[in-house]
Amino acid sequence: MKKVGLLATGSYTPERKLTNSDLEKMVDTTDEWITTRTGIKERRIAADNEYSSDMAAKAARDCLGKVNLRPDLLISSTATAERACPYQASIVANRLNLTNLGAFDLNAACSGLVYSLAVAKSMIQTGPYRNILITASEKMSMLTDYTDRASCILFGDGAAALMLSSEQPEHEILATELGLDATGSDYVIMGGREDYYFRQDGRKVFKFAVTIMGEMIDRLLLKSGASKNDDFYIIPHQANYRILESAARESKLPQDRFICYIDHYGNTSSASIGLALDEAEKEGRFKKGDLVLLIGFGGGLSWAGAAIRW
Repeated sequence: MKKVGLLATGSYTPERKLTNSDLEKMVDTTDEWITTRTGIKERRIAADNEYSSDMAAKAARDCLGKVNLRPDLLISSTATAERACPYQASIVANRLNLTNLGAFDLNAACSGLVYSLAVAKSMIQTGPYRNILITASEKMSMLTDYTDRASCILFGDGAAALMLSSEQPEHEILATELGLDATGSDYVIMGGREDYYFRQDGRKVFKFAVTIMGEMIDRLLLKSGASKNDDFYIIPHQANYRILESAARESKLPQDRFICYIDHYGNTSSASIGLALDEAEKEGRFKKGDLVLLIGFGGGLSWAGAAIRW
């Protein structure tokens, strides 16, 4: 079986910042209340005329600028596409002047980037593809009710991109796992006709997230032939800092094993793991040989994991 590795990352976030102080003027909340419950201090908000496809294209350009490869397949993860047709991957490919390649969208809510990574790895190993570009882009602000103090504090906009390849796969993808607990399919809802804005059963989602993160850490370590005594880091979906704290406590792991930038970006749905991975890469957080676990969870209730040897 061909080895598949991560060759490059990229990201994009809009210029506008929505701080907790700004939200204090919009709803009945305070910086202290938001920070204590979520760990978020600010989030980026796209302009009215800036869409998920725009951000995906910019993140993809950032990623492609780091490698001398042309993708032969594009997977675009999003739950916030501006149109049903043309689908987002085709718009992004057009913006990047990419032709004669396969392209499709994937929607697995907040787990979408890792779902895309798992699909891409499989398609490279079993099909004719060598280089696959993944984008994960979300304009969550379009689905946020800014009169709801419980949810409007959470979300930001942004995009990330990954290039996977079987050519010189330096950061090898060792294992992946996808899953779904469909009994919780109505715990996270957005974009419907009856209620367009984001709604969730916060307590049930919190409990699910903490439980599945612990299980995924154990399973990915086992699949990778590693243990909790080895050097490894976890980049989880950046939903809420309290979820990460609880998962660390339940897993008996030090907090510094968890890579988190939620204070800067808020919850950017499927883009969040890619944004955090790109930030960590720029900061040189990982050394050669480290194990990096990507763990997504979210609406569906879905989950997805990937283990990468740095």
